Amino acid sequence: MIETDNMVRDEALVSPSAHADGCPQELSVSEREAMRWFVMRAVYCRELKAKALLDEEGVMCFVPMRKVRNDDGRFESVPAVHNYIFVRTCREFMDGWKKEMEFKCPVRYCIDPATGKPMFVRDREMDDFIRVTQDVKGDGIIYLDNPGVAVTKGKSVEVVAGKFKGVQGKILRILRDRKVVLSIGGVVSVAISGIPFRYMKEI
Repeated sequence: MIETDNMVRDEALVSPSAHADGCPQELSVSEREAMRWFVMRAVYCRELKAKALLDEEGVMCFVPMRKVRNDDGRFESVPAVHNYIFVRTCREFMDGWKKEMEFKCPVRYCIDPATGKPMFVRDREMDDFIRVTQDVKGDGIIYLDNPGVAVTKGKSVEVVAGKFKGVQGKILRILRDRKVVLSIGGVVSVAISGIPFRYMKEI
């Protein structure tokens, strides 16, 4: 099943520091080296509030967005998946910020069931995901309502030509068409349409 109703294009909200190192100035060298993309759950759909507060701290964070038509017939940007925000920082900073925001904007770590530890996403995977969802036109970008589908199915491929050259994902047949699917943290998956099969290399 795929979410398609009212969908016209997809966007993402990433903090202004996304092309810098994305961390607070007070972090030590060892803390900066330990930075990773944590998958966080913002309680009561407060992911945009959490992002605004993290922006104030100079922390790189990411909320995937999409445009939908509201009841008035106008298009508005809304989070593509509610309650989740991806934060690139070190564990020490995240622990402290999380404790400080407990009553103002509570957030929780998503736990990896395989390790029992906070879930994180590799830089390469997040870079690809942000690149795809920030595409200016957003044509052919579809969010899936089964975010874990690409984790267990499909062959791994890399796009070798076109505007998404270098992006890696899984190839799946959706709506009678082959699409490259990126799955991030098991909480959000996005399919890219219109990539010719000759532009895909199995990896």
